[in-house]
Amino acid sequence: MVMAVVSAPERLVQTFEWDGMPGRIVIETIVLEDLGARTNLVTVSQFHSPDERDAMLGSDAADGLNRSYAALDALLARIA
Repeated sequence: MVMAVVSAPERLVQTFEWDGMPGRIVIETIVLEDLGARTNLVTVSQFHSPDERDAMLGSDAADGLNRSYAALDALLARIA
């Protein structure tokens, strides 16, 4: 289940449950800053323990996230 709170257009807070750690909920905060022709995006993930954080860092989740951002970049380039 994902729950999200949006303060458009600057902030998104959502819960995240990763398949590799079912039942362990991460709280993600995304802050968007308008830089004119660009947008700065900062994501903070709050884990319940260092072990949960380390398990995520030790997985291939970073590769998936990077692929997702690359796809978003491509989409935004097409529609801009």
